[in-house]
Amino acid sequence: MQPPETGRRGRHRGEGPTIAIAAFGGWNDAGEAATGAIAHLLAMWPSRRIATISSEEYVDFQVSRPSIRTTEDGNRVIDWPDTTVDLVTTPHGGKILLVEGPEPSMRWKAFSAEVIELLVRHGATTVVTLGSLLADAPHTRPLPVSANIEPGIDDTVDEDAYEGPIGVPTVLGRVAVTAGLRSVAVWVQVPHYVSQNASPKAVLALIRALQDQVDEPLPLGELEDEAAAWQRGVDELARTDPDVAEYVERLERTQDAAELPDATGDAIAREFEQFLKRRHDDD
Repeated sequence: MQPPETGRRGRHRGEGPTIAIAAFGGWNDAGEAATGAIAHLLAMWPSRRIATISSEEYVDFQVSRPSIRTTEDGNRVIDWPDTTVDLVTTPHGGKILLVEGPEPSMRWKAFSAEVIELLVRHGATTVVTLGSLLADAPHTRPLPVSANIEPGIDDTVDEDAYEGPIGVPTVLGRVAVTAGLRSVAVWVQVPHYVSQNASPKAVLALIRALQDQVDEPLPLGELEDEAAAWQRGVDELARTDPDVAEYVERLERTQDAAELPDATGDAIAREFEQFLKRRHDDD
């Protein structure tokens, strides 16, 4: 890990930001929504780079290749797929740490430990990991978002908790809990049939979900307009492709049916009681 640019290693935890937000490209970043949310916050508020975690020990460069470019002064430079940590200052003086990079190819435990050690050093007490996954979600509806607090070491785990393959955001969240931090995982579902391009609607959903974790308003900028333009583009695709249109309609029916109240005997009885009460009140 390269040293922070500011050299402020000696500060106490209470003096710095209390929240860090992390996102990683690749498997956890359908529609580039998770990393897109980080990029959006960096574009909205002033920031400065405080650390860079070198990709040399964690990334397979045949998976996440470095790139080369020519600078304005004519120099040729290589951009490595490093993980960056930026300190954002909000209009009211709040501090947020933003972590972004590719999902490491190896040594996830060591990588996560390095990230958490750095965040603790800079005052973080809460770590929010962002993710986006491919799902059977229609683009015409609000994209489903989940926000779950990672259970503590001694907490009872919900029997319905997810079990299965995970990405580095989950590992980072568990390492954060082990270090005594509060950890929250926020995920958005991205329609798999339009996942090839960036999805501003999914970015917007994550930013709105993040609002519950941040004390002051998060700026939306042009996200709402970009999300609306994205949806119009997908609508046009559906209009020109009958197969896509039929598939979207099927997804809409499935989601609408899933959101209907349970038609159980108790539910019907409650509805009937409410009907009788309304009739009594009207009389």
